[in-house]
Amino acid sequence: MNETSRLASLDGLRGLAAVAVMTFHFNYFFLPQASITTALPFLGRAYLGVDLFFLMSGFVMAHVYGRMLSLNWRTHWWDFATMRFARIYPLFALTTLVMVITHALSHLPLSSISLSGPSLALQPLLLQNWYVGLNWNYASWSISTEAAAYAVFVFAAGPLVRGEYPRLIAAICIAVLAALGISHGGRLHVFYGFSALLRTLAEFSLGALLYRVHRADAAIPGKWLAMFAAVCVALAVLTRWDIPMVGVLACLILYGIDPTTMLARLLNSGPAVALGAWSYSIYLWHAPTHYAVMAVFSALGHPTSNLDTSSAKLLMLATILAVVGLSAFTFKYFETPARRMIRRTLLPREGLLNRSSPRWGTVDR
Repeated sequence: MNETSRLASLDGLRGLAAVAVMTFHFNYFFLPQASITTALPFLGRAYLGVDLFFLMSGFVMAHVYGRMLSLNWRTHWWDFATMRFARIYPLFALTTLVMVITHALSHLPLSSISLSGPSLALQPLLLQNWYVGLNWNYASWSISTEAAAYAVFVFAAGPLVRGEYPRLIAAICIAVLAALGISHGGRLHVFYGFSALLRTLAEFSLGALLYRVHRADAAIPGKWLAMFAAVCVALAVLTRWDIPMVGVLACLILYGIDPTTMLARLLNSGPAVALGAWSYSIYLWHAPTHYAVMAVFSALGHPTSNLDTSSAKLLMLATILAVVGLSAFTFKYFETPARRMIRRTLLPREGLLNRSSPRWGTVDR
C-alpha cells in the first residue's frame, strides 16, 4: 500500500460509527421514550464511536501526512493546516448556523444543551469544547478537540510516526485513558474541558501508533487480534469500564484494514463506503436535524415528548433516514465544492493539492 492509497474499509467503519453515535444521541436528546437502548443494549455505549473516530483519525493522519510532517514540519505545516481546515470547517460552520437559526425562530430549549450567547461566541474559533457542558451543535465538541489534536500532530508526527519510543508513548497514552476512566467512574464519556482534550490526544496518538503496527513487516495474525479483543470485551463486561473497549476498537481497525478478512470485504462494499463518505455530514447534521424536527412538532402543538413509544420509534427512523439523505446531498453539493475552493485559494501551486495521486487527501474524515 503506498502512502496515499485510499483506506476504503476505514470509510465504511467510520460510517457505521457515525450512525451508532447518531442513534445514541437521538435516544438521549431527541426521543428517549423510544427506548432504543433497551432493544439494542450495545447502543448504550455507542458514545465510544467517538473514541473510534479519534483512533481512526490518528491512523489516517499518520497514513496521509505523517511522513512529510515528520521529515520537515516547517515546510509542510501550512499545507496540512489548510487541508484540515478545508475538511472540517465549512460544514461545521453551516450546521452550527442552522442550529442558531432554528433556535432564533423557535426559542425551544434543548435538555442538557447550552444555547447561550457565551457558548455561541466560542463556536467560530472551534473552542466550544472549553465551555462547561455541551452546547449548540453538541456533537461538535469532538471537532474542537480534534482541531487541537491536528495542531499537536504538526510537532508530534516525528515521535509518533518515526520515533524510537513507540511503546513508551503508547504506555503513557493508556495511562492517561486509565486515569480518565478512574476519575469518571470507569467511563470515558468526557466531552468538555481538559479531560476531553486528553481523551482526544491520547486516542489520536494511539491511532498514529497503530499505523506503525500496520506498516510493520510482521502483521499481527487475525486470530491473535480476535483473542485479544475477546479478552477486552470480557474485561469491559466484568468491570463496566470503557478503557478495555478502546483495545477492542484498535483490534477492529487492524482487522478491518486487512483486505483478506471478511470484515474488510464488508466494509469495502459500495453502501458501506458511501456511508463512510457521508459520515462527517451525518455526525454534524444529526443534532440540527432533530432539533429542527422538535421545533416543528412544538410549533404544531404536538411536542415530541408527548409521542408514545411506537410513534417515537417511527419518527426516529424517519429522522435517521432524513439525516442520511441530507448528508449525501450536502457531501456532494456543499462539502466537496467548499473543500476544493478553499484548497485552490489557500494552497500554493506546488502544494498538497497537486500531488500526483488522485486519491491524495480523500482518505481522511
